[in-house]
Amino acid sequence: MKTIIIDNFLSKSECNFLIQFYKDNTNKVEKFNNTKILVLNITSEGLDFFTPKLNNIAKEYGSTIDYIQIVEWPVGSKKNIHVDNVHDNTTISSITYLNDNYKGGQTFFEEGTIFKPKLGRILFFDGRYHKHGVKTIEKETRYVVATWYKKLNPIF
Repeated sequence: MKTIIIDNFLSKSECNFLIQFYKDNTNKVEKFNNTKILVLNITSEGLDFFTPKLNNIAKEYGSTIDYIQIVEWPVGSKKNIHVDNVHDNTTISSITYLNDNYKGGQTFFEEGTIFKPKLGRILFFDGRYHKHGVKTIEKETRYVVATWYKKLNPIF
């Protein structure tokens, strides 16, 4: 799978809704290294505008949502080069940028490609194959939705 970029996947108001959803649920937020994560249930009330859009694209690649989270990246946080090993059946990864009013925080790939964050933009890629990371957040807070997908009809 090649990397797919879709600009305006979410509107500014949809991105703001998801950031506010995160802030309204800080009692459920988990700290992970230098980030804070809100794990979402794909059937969570109020997310019905978002998860079907994700699944519609994933279905084109024989996949469906497996795991989804909103991630807060404070100033100074980063993610070194890695591959996604969320579950054994993970097939695709995506990152949806909920804001772009921060400095740094670009998604980068081992071979040199760098994606500039843009509010409402989504990247779909094979996170188990393509080594990637996040450059250091230098100013303000970065919010993204990280999603991992699994095969629609796994064969046992």
